[in-house]
Amino acid sequence: MKALLLKDWYILRKQLWVWFVLLFIWSVVPTLYLNLMAVVYGAMIPYSVMAYDQRSRWDSFARMLPYSDRTVVLSRYALGWLCIAAGGAVMLTLQSVLSLFFPRFDCPLWLPLTALCVGLVLLDINIPLMLRFGTEKARWITFLMTFLICASVGALSGIGQ
Repeated sequence: MKALLLKDWYILRKQLWVWFVLLFIWSVVPTLYLNLMAVVYGAMIPYSVMAYDQRSRWDSFARMLPYSDRTVVLSRYALGWLCIAAGGAVMLTLQSVLSLFFPRFDCPLWLPLTALCVGLVLLDINIPLMLRFGTEKARWITFLMTFLICASVGALSGIGQ
């Protein structure tokens, strides 16, 4: 699986710098929605890899390699878990540092936990859809699911406040 994750790293290495810049900006801004998106966007990183692999027909090539289908799918989940964990760690660290200098930037503890849960739910719902229907066909379903889950979290946080 390390080789599959390394392949994904080589595919995404230029795009991940943009993600890190967005992650930094979204984590510094004291808006709960942007802090949530900083973590949840990590769940969308495997979609780029899957779209590139489908476009280059890597999935048919992977069947010739000594990897089982289970290992290939698990590598997609592992990439998503790593990106979600990195987003949560960066967001929590930056919010904690900002709260030391600016008390109004206090990050509630439920925010990173909620963001991690939302990211994992998105990953668990959308990756099987992408694997089943392909990236082009499942794109609209994925966008709809992402919007509905983020909107429901926003509505629940509004009700909670």
